[in-house]
Amino acid sequence: MSKISTISSLLILSTICHAQTDTNQFTSEQAFPLSEQALQQLMQSTQISSEQTVEADQAEPIVIAYRAKPPLKYPKNMQDFGNHGRVLLEVQPNEQGDVMQVVTRYAIHPDLEQAAVQAMLQAKFEPMPHLIQAVMQTIDFNIHQSEFVINQTTDPFKIPKASKNLPEDLQYDKAPRIKVAAPVVYPYELLTSKKTGKAKVYILIDPNGVVRKAEILSASAPEFGQALLASFRSWQFYPARKDGKPSWSALAKEQRFNLTHRDTRLAESAQNILRELKKEKAEYATLNQLDQMPKPLYSPMPNNISTGKNQVLVEFYLDQDGFVQLPTLVSYTNEEQAWVALTALKRWQFTIPKVNGKPVIAKIQLPFEFDAEEIKQN
Repeated sequence: MSKISTISSLLILSTICHAQTDTNQFTSEQAFPLSEQALQQLMQSTQISSEQTVEADQAEPIVIAYRAKPPLKYPKNMQDFGNHGRVLLEVQPNEQGDVMQVVTRYAIHPDLEQAAVQAMLQAKFEPMPHLIQAVMQTIDFNIHQSEFVINQTTDPFKIPKASKNLPEDLQYDKAPRIKVAAPVVYPYELLTSKKTGKAKVYILIDPNGVVRKAEILSASAPEFGQALLASFRSWQFYPARKDGKPSWSALAKEQRFNLTHRDTRLAESAQNILRELKKEKAEYATLNQLDQMPKPLYSPMPNNISTGKNQVLVEFYLDQDGFVQLPTLVSYTNEEQAWVALTALKRWQFTIPKVNGKPVIAKIQLPFEFDAEEIKQN
């Protein structure tokens, strides 16, 4: 048995916030863009897990002992749009109670995930030197940061009933549920040129909750289509159910790309970086100017890479919280897979970049090399 304990920490993020809401509605398309023959071939090639799915967000919170409780901040973006949510983190502390690793098991919006992970990385548990087996515990956080009470906050996303016009194999009694929602990366060149637009994709979810196929239905610019496709290929689901058993399902989602939409508007630090870059001499540090190389504290890898070995070079700015801002692709061997890697990178968190001990903005290039087969095995 491992001497490192595994503590699953359930962060229920609820806030009292502005009355504005922006619930994103998935649709169940009437015109399904996959032939019956192609659908049957895909279904026959899919191995269905016999393990029973436990929906982690249904767990009852259990209090555990901290030396230092996570300093959780409710994301402003979620407050502004009246959204609530829950995050389940699997945390591995060492015997002294310091957090060594964090894995997200449930998060219905990437902003909630980011806030929860940031907090948990700073947590300190009571020392547990005699604990020799995995321990599953939950932590309940309630955040109240406004003077105004709003009794009805909403889930960030809604998933509809199955369209009756879909193939019978895609009909379900109970809709799939979000397990982990991935961010949407605003394409950097379109962002800096102030270009707005939209894209629409569909995804096919198998009875394991895995996105087995995704396709761009429409896009006002190719980059918008690739960004949205990569995002929804990276989502994880609890599967739909039909006749009490896990089943297939198909969903579609349209995304607007602008600076007012909840999922594409920029964080304050990203806005500050863009303003800085417009100056004749923008102030940011390069890698060789930093006191030390920023260390990734939270680095989820792409979970839906489909083919071969891939090499990607990305560029991004690291803000003074250690968050990735304004990521973009520099070079790649496969564009579609590169966008999936860029989407995963947007979730990463690093040690804070510093020059002479003071937090700074840093510009970083980072090479990725990953193998689809190795990712599937892990």
